[in-house]
Amino acid sequence: MYKKLINYGLSLTVFCAVVASESFTAAAEDQAAVLELANDPGFTERYAGNTQVSGQFLSGLTYSTGSTQLKLDDLRLSYSRRSDEAPKLVCVRVTTDDGRYWASNMYRANTTFSSPPKIPVPTKYGEQLNAYGPQNLLMLATFSRDCSDTAGKIYVPGLAGAKTANSELVAYVNVSQSKVTATLLKGDGRVVQKVNCKKPADGPKVTYSHVCPIPLPDTAASDGYKLLVGVRGLTGTTTEQEYALHLE
Repeated sequence: MYKKLINYGLSLTVFCAVVASESFTAAAEDQAAVLELANDPGFTERYAGNTQVSGQFLSGLTYSTGSTQLKLDDLRLSYSRRSDEAPKLVCVRVTTDDGRYWASNMYRANTTFSSPPKIPVPTKYGEQLNAYGPQNLLMLATFSRDCSDTAGKIYVPGLAGAKTANSELVAYVNVSQSKVTATLLKGDGRVVQKVNCKKPADGPKVTYSHVCPIPLPDTAASDGYKLLVGVRGLTGTTTEQEYALHLE
């Protein structure tokens, strides 16, 4: 009986060690998930140049992280790729709030992963960008085959740090009017959250005029989400733009 207990204990120890090893390996693979730059010929960026104008309301989409210091190595996209059926190509735009820096590049996922992958930013302007904080950086990413067109594409939030249980979806909107709303909808059109967007507390920005923090639902919708941005003009007429979202 004693020998049986010893053998059982040894077997359990070996089993736990194998499981722990596999979990550690999976975690390590997730931590190492990095998107590959897919541009030809190379990384596209500008500093102290003209601000790009897209004609759309949405200029940034991220999750709040609580981070107070920006590290380019911490930039990630909030999506998982557990199979080859998941999107492989993504366009990522990075802009500073003063409009002095912007980068627009294609990335490729060559592996599967279950945690947010890193976005390499091989910038020539690291010293200048170190002067900015996470609150000064806008990220806008879409599942797409190129960065020339965002119409009809699915937007995926960025991360400048680590997402927490209390993280909100933050939409940055650039419009000339003062009354702006952001509505999170389920795929079938049902309203999840509607918020009034506010102007930045520390003054106007070049690349956005309003910030829209949106509380997230407890569970993800199976039919996806949409973001509806409404802008009310001086005549009382509201103009809306709708964006398909990938939220996890």
